Amino acid sequence: MKYKTLSAYLVIILLIGILLRPAMAFGEALPSFSLAISQPTAVVSQDVRITVEGIQLVDLYGYELRLRYDTSKLRFKSASAHETGLSVPTAAKDGEIVFAHTKLGKSPGDNGNASLATLAFETIAPGSAAVSLERIKLVDSKAAAVTISPKNIKAIFIIKLQNDYQAPPDLMGHWAEANVLRAIELGFVTGYPDGTFRPNNLVTRAEYTAMLVRAVQLPITVNSEVTLDFTDIDLIHNWAKPYIAEAASAGVISGYEDRTFRAQNQINRAEMAVILARTAGFDLTKSVTTLFSDHEQIPSWAKAAIIESVHNRLLEGRGNNLFAPSAYTTRAEALTAILKLRDLQNMQ
Repeated sequence: MKYKTLSAYLVIILLIGILLRPAMAFGEALPSFSLAISQPTAVVSQDVRITVEGIQLVDLYGYELRLRYDTSKLRFKSASAHETGLSVPTAAKDGEIVFAHTKLGKSPGDNGNASLATLAFETIAPGSAAVSLERIKLVDSKAAAVTISPKNIKAIFIIKLQNDYQAPPDLMGHWAEANVLRAIELGFVTGYPDGTFRPNNLVTRAEYTAMLVRAVQLPITVNSEVTLDFTDIDLIHNWAKPYIAEAASAGVISGYEDRTFRAQNQINRAEMAVILARTAGFDLTKSVTTLFSDHEQIPSWAKAAIIESVHNRLLEGRGNNLFAPSAYTTRAEALTAILKLRDLQNMQ
């Protein structure tokens, strides 16, 4: 472990050293960059995400991003890379963010178009707020570096902090109507383009992870390594990658024994309980006895999480003293549990 930690710091030092070298020629045609925003409007206390997109990349092995944001309207929360590798801990001060990331070993550099990193902010005051990409340093697989000036940056997105949202018609009379409207107001869920919310739709592992990361404070971790090393990473949609990376780095989600994540699988109640319990920081090492009639159907890896989640009123049974660990989770059930977790965190 000692040598692994030393190795990680050496890689960080090497990356910083490379990024501080004088700019070198990458060729006449430099790549361009843009910023993509998760949503054009938001309300106070809502999370918004900005993704840095690279266009016409050539052998991109590492980079350092320097961005600016309006501190009177936004609070910076986190940054995560879209590729496996090593990220230097993000520095954010006086409205400036510096985020660096590199691939490791003999990994090939990226070519063409790719999402580089996603930054999460919380809105803290009404008005308009800008996030801009001020400078980017690029490093190729041969350690050649180049700095691109602001004139190469194509877009600055304005965040409007007013929301004229209207309640979806399919929520009227639903048992979770108030919870859904609160979750929408907080900004960690949205409806569909046709105006519906579909509260009884089932939730995938990717969708649940995104809801959780948007809504609550994840455990703090000193691990700066990006953990998106699942063997099915190519099957994970780009919109979900930063959320999954953030949750995996915090240790609240994990893959299966075959190292897949299975992002499009529907999440069951046992999996949801484990993720909730890890995020809440419950002690899962205690010996527990479940009181549900279907306790024999509850997998051993989920028993402590289910007991703690039920004890802390994050989850409930499904009637007849059953927990139904293998049953899938609806959008309404998922956001209700996350709201309860958010409230629990705010009480601590």
